[in-house]
Amino acid sequence: MEQTQTNILIADDHPAVRLGLVALFRHDPSLNVIGQVGNSNEIQKYLNNIRTDMLILDLNMPGQDYSLTIDEVLEVYPSVRILVFSGYHDLALEKELRKKGIWGFVCKNMHPSRVLDAVSTVASGVPFFYSEKSRHELNGENGLSPKFKDGFRKRLGISKREHEVLVLISKGMTSQSIGEELFISKYTVETHRKNILRKLEMNSSTELVKFAIKQGLV
Repeated sequence: MEQTQTNILIADDHPAVRLGLVALFRHDPSLNVIGQVGNSNEIQKYLNNIRTDMLILDLNMPGQDYSLTIDEVLEVYPSVRILVFSGYHDLALEKELRKKGIWGFVCKNMHPSRVLDAVSTVASGVPFFYSEKSRHELNGENGLSPKFKDGFRKRLGISKREHEVLVLISKGMTSQSIGEELFISKYTVETHRKNILRKLEMNSSTELVKFAIKQGLV
């Protein structure tokens, strides 16, 4: 009886990471890499043309925001199992993505054998999440990523509401308009704006707009 293969699309902007995963998957003949992309905007091209069972997705890569990518993939291709493969992790982020419907979350500092185990587990129809694995299998303090430092880490440090406000600020909306859009007062919007500036270590709305564009939020 012929073994059923799981068709996998790898989305990561680092070629070395993609090639490393391809080499790793050769240890399991049931895993078949059908394509590699370095930009999230290229994902749909593969999904539209090749049957894909699993998407291994890096969160911080060029193209549209990872949240939009996940929503679009699961809306159009609900059978695709998304396994997040990222160098960034905290429990709040994992919880948010689990609610969206991803099948797994693996941090890049896990041992290759455990990464292969995670992919094989999801391929078999069983979810695999970073927070449910022993911290002794992981590198780094408590198995979590270091304190937020770069732009993407800082972005993960703002709340969901602050994220919404940031997106609307980036679209050129005034505090009054943002308040009407989100059904909050303009004074609350200003408080959110100040908190966002503080958390992102920025001084002006112009910097916020540049940041949002760089992060693919607009």
